[in-house]
Amino acid sequence: MKKIFVILSLIIVFISASAQRPNSAVIPAHHLDRKGWRERHEQILEKVRSSDPQLIMIGNSITHSLDSPDRQVLWDKYLNDLAAVNMGISGDRTENVIWRLQNGLLDGINPKVATLLIGTNNTDGNHYLEISTPEELSEGIWKICSIIREKLPDTEIVLLGILPYGYKPNHKDELNKATNKIISKFPEKDSKIHYYDLGYLFLNEDNKCPEVHIYS
Repeated sequence: MKKIFVILSLIIVFISASAQRPNSAVIPAHHLDRKGWRERHEQILEKVRSSDPQLIMIGNSITHSLDSPDRQVLWDKYLNDLAAVNMGISGDRTENVIWRLQNGLLDGINPKVATLLIGTNNTDGNHYLEISTPEELSEGIWKICSIIREKLPDTEIVLLGILPYGYKPNHKDELNKATNKIISKFPEKDSKIHYYDLGYLFLNEDNKCPEVHIYS
């Protein structure tokens, strides 16, 4: 009887703690203590100050990787003509993007389009201590959209669904799919938000994500 009481007490404490847990996905957070993150943030701010971008691309490592030398053909063929600014930083979660948007990222510019691809790191339990639920993550993504709308009222937002993760069924991918289902409704709240799920482009004929295209 005593053991059952202890177990029930622990369950109650756990449920209470979970209910009171703040949603970290909406709380601004930076990594200024990390040299690479700080330098990347400063580089982006300098590009913003020295250009008049018509396209800004906001995201994490998937977006950041567009600056790799092997992607230069994309800049030569499409992005340079738009004076595009790549605002992706590897490892960013929604809370990091929120902080950056509130600290100079959108100051003094008026782009026609902002693309946003963010969220997969919020559901990554392998590299982060805290995992966001779909509801929490969608709140973080909505906050990002709201900040963009507040600072750039005329900018169209192209919101991209979180890309598929893992060759086999897994919890992280299910969280991402559930999040996509929620954020796909955002255009109903803001007509300048346009949602696209490009995940199907990375699936094979078995509707699985090949290991070469596993996005973390």
